Amino acid sequence: KTPKVSYTKDIKPFTKDEIFLILENTPDKIKAFFAIGFFAGLRTGEITALRYSDIDLDKKVIKVTKTRNKGIETVPKTLSSFRDVEILDVLLPYLKNHIEVFKKSDDDYMFLTKFGLPYYSASKISITYWQKILKKLNLEYRILYNMRHTFASMMISSGEDILWVASMLGHKNANITLQAYAKYIKNETKSRGSFLLN
Repeated sequence: KTPKVSYTKDIKPFTKDEIFLILENTPDKIKAFFAIGFFAGLRTGEITALRYSDIDLDKKVIKVTKTRNKGIETVPKTLSSFRDVEILDVLLPYLKNHIEVFKKSDDDYMFLTKFGLPYYSASKISITYWQKILKKLNLEYRILYNMRHTFASMMISSGEDILWVASMLGHKNANITLQAYAKYIKNETKSRGSFLLN
């Protein structure tokens, strides 16, 4: 089936240098939020809903079982969105630091407002932090969700297995991932079908 909405035209990934520049200029209390977006590809609602009990540093996985938007916590939109997301080595120090500094109990939300409450939605984080950081760094504005697009396009263009990327993103199958990110697949110059001559 043809997707109802094509969002590929809105995908403008950040570069590796831009990612680390953003993280370097992000306040500690929200740094792990952006790191999870860039290095694990979670949806912004999924990150907003994370509790410390969802993070397993020993097994190096983030358990995604819920999403949070407009003050309401619900289950993810599809069965495939329930998943264990691998914690990459680049993400590990951001999580460890956040847990060490901010964790009070396993049941607490990882990201809280200055009033100690969970964020109403990821849009509040965008307004409070994201937009200001991009403006400060003179980076082209992109919506917060572009962290996820950046993760996917970066992994695919680096030659990571499309099935692994689809699994990390919580896509039902790799076709969904390919529809959005096919243009980022590296097309090395090679002689096609040369194996048939050997």
